[in-house]
Amino acid sequence: MFRRVVPSSSSSSAQNRDMLRRVTTSSPLIRDDYIPRTVEHIFINYRLRRVGLLRAFGTDVGTLYNLCDPGYKENLSLYGYPDGTWDVQEARMLLPPNLPEPTVGINLARDRMRAIDWVTVVAEHCDSWLLSLAFLFGVDLSHDDRERLFERINGLPTLAEKVKEYYPGQLIQSRIQQANLEN
Repeated sequence: MFRRVVPSSSSSSAQNRDMLRRVTTSSPLIRDDYIPRTVEHIFINYRLRRVGLLRAFGTDVGTLYNLCDPGYKENLSLYGYPDGTWDVQEARMLLPPNLPEPTVGINLARDRMRAIDWVTVVAEHCDSWLLSLAFLFGVDLSHDDRERLFERINGLPTLAEKVKEYYPGQLIQSRIQQANLEN
């Protein structure tokens, strides 16, 4: 399993500021099978999963690209976990029952697209997965609480927006080439 851990050291770069937000001391115990029930806990769960995915699209994009080699395995999915980590694995039941699965087969179109287009498409699919998780968790919330949750989530830029911000021009190609040299 390729589980990536968010480092504890803080960084001043614009890219890492969004990834290394502190969680309040009132945060629930974060486990993979935890089902949040309040607006605050759902938003924290959303934000931490998003942090892991931002890490995958940011500093670990070369690793992500290499792990999604179409010849390696079929039907890979990118998972963001509520502890701020990410993982690429074959599609299977990694999540508790009744939770939406991330997009399956993120690796299949990788070699037929430019790197930036592929990463953007994967980010868009991850955005929809995160939203589906958040609003599945919020199904029992009142109308006002769901609206408050939506406003909090909508206040953050999408993963696709962050990917476009991170990689102007050909920067992504250099990140991928650098990761290939390190391996």
